[in-house]
Amino acid sequence: MSSKVSEHKGRLFVVIVLALLTLPAVSERRLTVSQLEQSLIAAIAAHNSDAEIVRQLAATTLTERLTETTLDRIGAHFIGTPVAAALQLLADQSSFLDPPPSELPSTPAPDNTTQQRILNAAHQYVVDTLPRLPNFLATRATLHYDDGPYVASRGQWPSRAGLHLVDRTSQEISIRDERESKLPGQRSAIWHQQGGLISGGEFGATLGMILTDTAQGKISWSHWEQTPEGQAAVFQYSVPRSASHFEVISSLEHQRAAETYDAPNGGGRGISSIGTRPAGGSNVTFLRTASQYHGSLLIDPATGTILRITIQADLKSESLNRAAILVQYGPVRIGDANFICPIHSVAWSSAATNAQTIADDAPTEWLNDTLFTNYHRFASTVRILPQNPPNPDGSTPSGTSPDTPAPPPPQ
Repeated sequence: MSSKVSEHKGRLFVVIVLALLTLPAVSERRLTVSQLEQSLIAAIAAHNSDAEIVRQLAATTLTERLTETTLDRIGAHFIGTPVAAALQLLADQSSFLDPPPSELPSTPAPDNTTQQRILNAAHQYVVDTLPRLPNFLATRATLHYDDGPYVASRGQWPSRAGLHLVDRTSQEISIRDERESKLPGQRSAIWHQQGGLISGGEFGATLGMILTDTAQGKISWSHWEQTPEGQAAVFQYSVPRSASHFEVISSLEHQRAAETYDAPNGGGRGISSIGTRPAGGSNVTFLRTASQYHGSLLIDPATGTILRITIQADLKSESLNRAAILVQYGPVRIGDANFICPIHSVAWSSAATNAQTIADDAPTEWLNDTLFTNYHRFASTVRILPQNPPNPDGSTPSGTSPDTPAPPPPQ
């Protein structure tokens, strides 16, 4: 009898654990940016701990973009605390949305002729400017987040509590190598050695794909946005599957997925990609299927320079329900000239979940926050030594004359 009771209690324990694993840590809050700010003001007034504020932010979903200007203002209260990092993560998750209406300029929409001129200038910018970028070196520094179970406090069981930082990576990259990256199956050095979320194509391949595919898709005016350099034009676009060069690459072994953007680039094949795969192991088989997608372009109306892009897959996959990339471009001083290069990117992906995946230890959501810094040219120095250097005592070496002319300086 006692064995049956123990067996029953054991089964009941497993059921309770599984039930708890499927419950969210806290109820989700959907807030506007203004409501978020008021919530933080109230938390400060109530002397809530940093841990409590972080927990509330992890349960918050914004309905508007938390812009850099507003983030700087709100974050000034939390510099150097865990709350600052949680706010940046929330801003990353909201970065695919439009800013609050109160932050948008009231300038009327341009007429159709002006809109077409801006789009033509953007297309010319991608065709003429990006392929001619010198082969700079830069540093890609990435914060890697996922939602795998972890121990939030000492002595507790591992649990899912939303996205949290799991790794930091930093590597020097070559712009030429980034532009000429190969398909996941071919770039084994990256795809088969790195686990988690992998993304690429920030240096022009994604732009080339979007402008190529939207020729058979739709692109329309959205709104003006204020930038540090002035007002910029925002266009929304969508690409049907029939015109898409956006491939969904699914891992048969691990039931994860990757998105690869394949487009003409300077006469060759350019690629932008986002994908997830477990760390370690290389015996992974992929299936590729085309996917429709949509997003936005932020364009300097005077020059056609593209300052910001978003791309989001319209997925109908049983294994993946989100795949999105954002790239922000800005002026970078290299030597005595300015260039427009990527300065920040966000890659965000999530898998479809069920009771089994939630109870599993594997992550179901991933986000990478990447900064591109330390841009510089390839450089080398040359020092030419005289054929007969002076003796240690300063005297002239035998067979030479003090009047022997010095070698010419390096050019």
